[in-house]
Amino acid sequence: MPKRRISKRLAFRHNIRYGPTNPPEHVSFITDLSDTGVYIKTNKVFRPGTKLYLVIETGHKSYKAEGVVVWAKKAPTHLIQHTKSGMGIKFTSVDQALVDEYRDRA
Repeated sequence: MPKRRISKRLAFRHNIRYGPTNPPEHVSFITDLSDTGVYIKTNKVFRPGTKLYLVIETGHKSYKAEGVVVWAKKAPTHLIQHTKSGMGIKFTSVDQALVDEYRDRA
């Protein structure tokens, strides 16, 4: 039986830079946030288990984090607007200020 989600997801649409190198080289956006991870909407996915460096930009602040890809799904280019394409990332290290912002909104 799959694990149940521990924390609530919040709608949180902001830009993110991500990648396996630091500084991260890919740009996309996240659509939701929990205190344990994020969902990155992108068609540039990495295999589960890949360590990623993350910089989440909210407009007024940037938050740094590190995480591991838990799941990834790449959609064909012509279906990106109609299906889920991206990665679920579990934080291994996260800026405490981002966790505080999550808790303020939850």
